[in-house]
Formats: sequence, C-alpha cells, structure tokens
Amino acid sequence: MKKIKILLVDDEPDILEFLSYNLIKEGYEVFTAANGHEGVKKAKIEKPDLILLDIMMPEMDGIEACAEIRKIDSIKKTLIVFLTARTEEFSQLAAHDAGADDYITKPVNPKF
Repeated sequence: MKKIKILLVDDEPDILEFLSYNLIKEGYEVFTAANGHEGVKKAKIEKPDLILLDIMMPEMDGIEACAEIRKIDSIKKTLIVFLTARTEEFSQLAAHDAGADDYITKPVNPKF
C-alpha cells in the first residue's frame, strides 16, 4: 500500500520538527521545505498528496507558493491546506483565492 505523502512548508524549524514527528509516527511519508521557493521545488519533485503551508515566510510567502503550485499540472489534485498563525479574514480569503483547499490556524493541538 502506498504511503500518503505530506509536504510541510514553514520557516520555523521547531514547527517542521513537531509536525514531522507526529505525522511520521502516524505512518505518513513527510517532506519539508523552509520557504515558498523550496516548497514549490519539492512539490514538483515529490508530488505530495497534501501540502501544509505557512503564509509568513521569507523569499516567497505561502500565498505566492500556493498560486505557483496550482500551476503545476502533475499535482493539480494535491490538497493544499494553510497552517498559519494569521487569523485575519483577508488572509483566509487570499489563501482560498490562491487555490487553497482549507485554512487552519496555529497553534494546533495534536491530541484532537
């Protein structure tokens, strides 16, 4: 059976480590990227089933990265979920306009 691939894109090493640990423990194959540019590159190579994407990152923010990923034909059906500390409605609208499937705000409690 094929493992579900998840790409985590966040500029906070602690967040990447925390999420990776919990997702790997649950049996997922996990890849990480520290910024939007790296996330777009890894998405092209790994073709994940799910991308968890932060908004506020250096070089290329999550909104731009989401829009770029949505242009890649080979991963058009990949789910993109923003996982961010940004709670403003305009950020959520921008995320959905860029092609996101969902929007989750940090902090996240892994026990639920």
